Amino acid sequence: MKLFKTLAAGAAMMVAGMSPVVAQTSYEGEQVTLLINYGAGGSTDVEGRLVAKHLSKHIPGNPDIIVQNMPGGGGNIGSNYLGTSAKADGMTVGFFTWNPIDQIIDAPGLMIKYNEFDFVAGISQPTIFYMRKDVEPGVDSPKDLLSTGGFKAGTLSPTIHQTVRTRLALDLLDVPYNLVSGYKGLKAIATAVLQDEVQLSNGSLTSYSSAIIPMLVEPGVATPLFHFDVEKDGEFHPDPLLDQYNTATFLDLYHAKYGDNTMPSGEKWEALRLINNIMEAMYRSVFMPADSPDDAVEIMRAAFRALSEDPDFIAEYAKTIGIEPRMTVGQAGQNIIDELGDLSPAFVESFTAYVNQ
Repeated sequence: MKLFKTLAAGAAMMVAGMSPVVAQTSYEGEQVTLLINYGAGGSTDVEGRLVAKHLSKHIPGNPDIIVQNMPGGGGNIGSNYLGTSAKADGMTVGFFTWNPIDQIIDAPGLMIKYNEFDFVAGISQPTIFYMRKDVEPGVDSPKDLLSTGGFKAGTLSPTIHQTVRTRLALDLLDVPYNLVSGYKGLKAIATAVLQDEVQLSNGSLTSYSSAIIPMLVEPGVATPLFHFDVEKDGEFHPDPLLDQYNTATFLDLYHAKYGDNTMPSGEKWEALRLINNIMEAMYRSVFMPADSPDDAVEIMRAAFRALSEDPDFIAEYAKTIGIEPRMTVGQAGQNIIDELGDLSPAFVESFTAYVNQ
């Protein structure tokens, strides 16, 4: 079906002699709903509303873009609505912080597989870990994490990527911790860190720059720890866009503990690599309901490509988020998502057991 849709869209473009394809779906005088699967004021909402503000001018007909928040279920209520109830007419677009782990473990709360959606675009969002400075014996630099133990790590729902990546990272570093999951949002976790209910957590760069820095880092309550290394062609590098945030990388800390020439291995490392490669490329993902009109999908992909080069959007995004937007659009992102349906049964079984333990 995906191949057919790609060929059909390509044929239409050849006939039209233009990109995007000749529009059978008209957006003139229409209203497009940008469905956000987390609540108003959160990091997903902040980023989604930036997109909504600038997207219309890149869609032929310049439709009105309205934002509809549909939070709950770790983002699954919004995802399920897009997959089971929203009309596939090109007028509804999901802007999600998605959770591929629910698909991998076949969680009952997710009613549709992400690779069944029509993928439009993904936006990279680095993740930054942070910790209270007063955790014994004192945390003034990232490497001090390795000397701590028995602290509480605050996370969202037990199966969400933020929780699972926290567990995997701390397990691989062999740092003793107690997990406290179930917080309703990243700002709620930051507040819990401020009140010393928990001592360590992490968040997307949007959350980090808008809440964690002013609440915890600037007042001297917390120390930035690490971000995940970027993997390309089997090699790992620091994220160049995070130089200003004074963090180490996960592998910096791993090498500090186990030796410069030592690399992680085993099932936990392979699981962390998989999730990181997905989430670091497409922390936010833009989907349309399955079987949306081919031309509507191509129009939206073209709109997001144009948005990624829009100087006004780039400037406002950088001012608000702290880095310029990095997007994956169209088939490149679809290929990443399709990998979720091709994981080996052995990996799925072991990973599911880990997540559920």
